[in-house]
Amino acid sequence: MVLGIYGAHGLAQEVHIIAKKINSVDGRWDEIVYIDDVNDISELQGRRVYKFEELLKTYTKKDLEIVIAVGEPAVREMMYQKVKEHDIKLVSLIHPGIYLDETTSIGEGVVICEGATITSNVTIEDNSYVQAHAVIGHDIQIGKHTIIGSNCQIGGADVIGDRVFMGFLSGTTDHIQIGDDVIISAGAIVFKDLPDEVVAVGNPARIMKKNEQKRVFK
Repeated sequence: MVLGIYGAHGLAQEVHIIAKKINSVDGRWDEIVYIDDVNDISELQGRRVYKFEELLKTYTKKDLEIVIAVGEPAVREMMYQKVKEHDIKLVSLIHPGIYLDETTSIGEGVVICEGATITSNVTIEDNSYVQAHAVIGHDIQIGKHTIIGSNCQIGGADVIGDRVFMGFLSGTTDHIQIGDDVIISAGAIVFKDLPDEVVAVGNPARIMKKNEQKRVFK
């Protein structure tokens, strides 16, 4: 079995570390490679970098698993759709040190990094990414293609939408609803619900502007 890490930048290198740790436990993959459709590179960290179409010519679909490793939620969604259209398995990578309660539900292609805490009755939908040392409280629902940054704190009974980006050290109090395509800046603490497509900053968080382009990194 071959693991393709879809992306070849900083976040992809984080994913590579998790993949190596998982592989040291269960020997799941015979080979780990990167995929990058944008940059003209052939190698990263001693591993081959393929274009997506080149990868499909090199390996059979039944021998491939892919995990998406980019930090832009809208791009994560596009990559997810491309992988699904080609009927390739999206694999979730959970750091071996993470405990998941039986009440927790994890979708396809989810990444959970070292030191994250996932409590009870948590749902993390497809292709979302939880960075190191984030704390996800009880009865939380996290939508698709969402990034939960390092050291985020999410209170109990919150609903986080699709394609949300929570910067590092940001957080929410209990019973908060965050809409789709929301950016919560680093260090911002959300005390009130946020509608779709806004950028929130500060403590307490306030809406600074609309996220009209639906992009974090312009």
